Amino acid sequence: MNVILIVTDTWRRDHMGCYGNLHIRTPHLDELAKRSAVFDNAWCGSYTTLPHRNDVVTGRYDFPWRGWSGPGAGERTLPGLLGRAGKSSFLITDTYHHWGKGASTFWWDFTGFEFIRGQERDPWISDTDMRVKFPAPEYKETGSITPHLRMMRTRSREEDWSAAQVFLRATYWFHHNTHLKDSFLMVDAFDPHEPWDPPRKYSRVFEEADFEGDEYISPSSRPLAGYMSEAEFRHVKALYAGEISLVDRWIGHLIKQVRNKGALENTLIVVTSNGGVLLGEHGLVGKEHMLYQDLARVPLIVWHPTLAHGRRIDQLVQPVDILPTVLEAAGIEPPADLHGRSLLPLLGETPPKPAWRQTALIGWHGKWCNLTDGRYILHCSLESGAKLLFDTQRDPDESKDLAMTDGAQLQRMEELLAARLREIQAPATLAQRLALKAQ
Repeated sequence: MNVILIVTDTWRRDHMGCYGNLHIRTPHLDELAKRSAVFDNAWCGSYTTLPHRNDVVTGRYDFPWRGWSGPGAGERTLPGLLGRAGKSSFLITDTYHHWGKGASTFWWDFTGFEFIRGQERDPWISDTDMRVKFPAPEYKETGSITPHLRMMRTRSREEDWSAAQVFLRATYWFHHNTHLKDSFLMVDAFDPHEPWDPPRKYSRVFEEADFEGDEYISPSSRPLAGYMSEAEFRHVKALYAGEISLVDRWIGHLIKQVRNKGALENTLIVVTSNGGVLLGEHGLVGKEHMLYQDLARVPLIVWHPTLAHGRRIDQLVQPVDILPTVLEAAGIEPPADLHGRSLLPLLGETPPKPAWRQTALIGWHGKWCNLTDGRYILHCSLESGAKLLFDTQRDPDESKDLAMTDGAQLQRMEELLAARLREIQAPATLAQRLALKAQ
């Protein structure tokens, strides 16, 4: 079976119709979701862009061992395993971190790859004499998105936006490789990561007609109070919603081409993201914060030609499960030391019992090491040593910390975290820093 894996960045799961949002427009993914399996309890593993991608292509949690990097030279990867079995793999991405310092190993094992230039701080256009308009004063002061502002000046039509470029190139690859058997196409789209500057037709439906103010198209991670006006903040949310609608439209373009070719009958399609962004929750904006649910829960939609059409699945699943899923679809035995498991058994008529996974491990190297059992979530700070516990059933906003009032539940979650770290043979120093008792 052929596999198309679509990985997006900074896509809040609650900003999709299929996850209950009736305001933001995601018609193409909503239509796919109606005919696919939608996972309601999917969580990120290793937080932020590159560690998440490493989880995907290694099938192992990245954050206990390293921070911002690509796979190690010679490390076993999904495209490498496919290649050794005689299968083809291809990467199309505009995630510019893949060719940055310390991270340029990600694409090594793919049969082929293509980079789309110009996202965020990618120094693609270095014409320092090119005049740019800064949408808010902070960008003139920091210069943080100047490369992106230069790239914006090269756009004249929607097809020039990065999201369109990525999925147009993916469509081109698909049309020229339909003869392959058990092929793997990874479409790694950086959007809807900030900067949020979609074609105006996408954001206009969410904007206030009389808006006046600065445009914070790439908000800093900070407390919201005193950062921008209420009108400016509403405008930020409108731009983000428009960016999501833009990416949905171009994902839909690729899926439509696959359907028109009659290839859905022999293709597994997986759509997911690495995490979300805070938009006022907890008085915060951005992503460099405690890993609340709005950051750590992710969308996951899986199309299989014959299984789980229109089904909602509540099992705990994570990015480390993608590698064994792709291998099973390609008829390849997965390595024994993976941290993930194939999702395909969950698509069957009788999902595995007892629960397929008891806990999900979530972390940010050097900052957070968390665990959820699907109801309770334990947040452990590697910087301050603080532990916070929330009951996400009764307190979905994670506003009532139970760590000081429910000692039994705290101990249970600490024991589960310690057990999971031992199971994956995480560095012993990690449990020591977390002050987890050996059980």
